[in-house]
Amino acid sequence: MAKKTLLAKKIISALLLLFVGSALFSETEEELKKRILSTADLSGESAADLMAADDGEDKFANAKNAPKRLPSEFPRDVPYTEAGLAFAEAHYGHKIFNEEKRKKLYDESVAAANEISDPYARLISLARADYYYALSTMETFDLTSIENIDLSDTNSAEPLNEKAGRYYDMAIEKCNEALKIRKGSDAYSTLAQAISMNCTAKNVAYVLANGLKVRANAKKAVELDYSNGLGQFMIIAQDAYAPWPFCKLRSSRKSLIRVVNDKYIRIEPFDSQMIYAAIGYTFYRQKKWDKAVEWYQKILEIYPMNLAARQMIKKSMDKKAGKKN
Repeated sequence: MAKKTLLAKKIISALLLLFVGSALFSETEEELKKRILSTADLSGESAADLMAADDGEDKFANAKNAPKRLPSEFPRDVPYTEAGLAFAEAHYGHKIFNEEKRKKLYDESVAAANEISDPYARLISLARADYYYALSTMETFDLTSIENIDLSDTNSAEPLNEKAGRYYDMAIEKCNEALKIRKGSDAYSTLAQAISMNCTAKNVAYVLANGLKVRANAKKAVELDYSNGLGQFMIIAQDAYAPWPFCKLRSSRKSLIRVVNDKYIRIEPFDSQMIYAAIGYTFYRQKKWDKAVEWYQKILEIYPMNLAARQMIKKSMDKKAGKKN
């Protein structure tokens, strides 16, 4: 249990992500931001935008030059295999209870991917199998530990993190191989997702070197396919999950709600739960407990046993009641 708690404290450079620095309160917010950004790979991001205050503006609503077409009129780049979809649904539905079940789902996903004749689609499907193996290995951790993360140690890594990290690395490698074949939307969004979660598995040095690549790749995904719901989410998510002083709760929430209501964006059930969780988390961080619960409840309408949603609902209700978690 102690190891899991320690891992939880390290795990939220997001859900994601992505801007990291030690909590040196003797520094001003602007000084802290400058110090962190001086060591980070900005991956094409503007330092001025990253340092800007949260004014609530929806800055990332649209990728430039992205054509808008209804998802039904614009099939996704690489459809999920039946086995790959079952793996994703089992994870978010909290139906993977042991390594045997995880390995079975993984092997079935890999087997289905290897039957795909197109090498690009095969690589993306294999990358998804690696991603969900890593994600389910890490399971679900306490998102609220972000406020208590000790970010001063850039070298330590727990064994569980290392195992998941190896599979995230494999997913990233396959996405990069796929992009050598062709520039596809699902390759970029799957790459962004794998890097994002790898930031939770690796040390802080990895986050600083790779964290901002998440949004850079997600933007490329959306430029190729505006309807890519995962790409749309990954563009915005780091602002919702980033630790102080980089989080932008109001603007990220506005952007995420815009995604939910945009008929031109394809949102799979597992995309919905990620979006709802991020919106709920912005309310949680602002101590708006009832609104947080409202959005986490939306996840349970899709996945009644989703562990993260149930965990955050309990924490929000406990906070509202004045209980210490």
